[in-house]
Amino acid sequence: MGIKALRQLITESGLSTDDCLEKSDLRQRAREARDRLAELKPSPARKSVEAKRFSGYECSVVTPMAEEEQPDLVILVFHGFGATSSDFETFPKMAHDLCTAKKVGWVFPQASQGQSGATEWWFLDQMKWFMAAQQGGAALAGLIREEPPGLSECRIRLKQLVSEVSAFFGGLPLNKLVLGGFSQGAMTAMDLALQLEANVAGVFMLSGAPMVVDQWALKISENHKGVKVFISHGMNDPVLPFAASGWCKDLLENGGADVQYVTHSGGHEVGTSTVTPLLRFWSNL
Repeated sequence: MGIKALRQLITESGLSTDDCLEKSDLRQRAREARDRLAELKPSPARKSVEAKRFSGYECSVVTPMAEEEQPDLVILVFHGFGATSSDFETFPKMAHDLCTAKKVGWVFPQASQGQSGATEWWFLDQMKWFMAAQQGGAALAGLIREEPPGLSECRIRLKQLVSEVSAFFGGLPLNKLVLGGFSQGAMTAMDLALQLEANVAGVFMLSGAPMVVDQWALKISENHKGVKVFISHGMNDPVLPFAASGWCKDLLENGGADVQYVTHSGGHEVGTSTVTPLLRFWSNL
């Protein structure tokens, strides 16, 4: 965590940072703050964490254990390019307040190693994206109209994954499913939502970008008006340009989506100021 995030955590716990002269002091005080916050919060419903395989993807699944009833929501999270499913397994704990009010299930699928040698949902040509970002808006505008290799196959597998996740959670309807992710995972989540026959409960895109924009525009206007979308992006993102999130917002809104747009001052990251609005988005679904 950065110094700003450490200070924020300490302040939220009611402790002081006045005597913290070094970052090591802040880290120690932050550990005390976590312990104090844990004592102050009510215990969440018991959770069961297990490994499952859906549509060929290894998944970490978190299920509520308090009751055998179907969850109020299931949140399916796609990691970024070159990352792992464990990157956002802290989300259930982060959503502690939501979990005490609703029964929430979580699914974290793991992408396999792709053509690039890194984990990916579909082939992401990093050099192509880097060059387009360097060349400016026109080059990026052309790139986000192209269909990347492997996307059509990915769509088939992920639609099957949704079907198997639904069955696992007792026939969960789409209006109780939330799709989201970070970076390539954010793009994948939005694309998947538009391939389904009805709207999911919501979609969240963290540090993502639009893709196959002509296809997206058609899908939204024809079948997915009113879909709820949360978009967050860092204004200093060196990986996926900040401007891309604005294009995504405009594209989705023009098609009839209900978009909440949150920016933060960081780079290619979730951003600490994004957490509270994201929790609120989940809790309002």
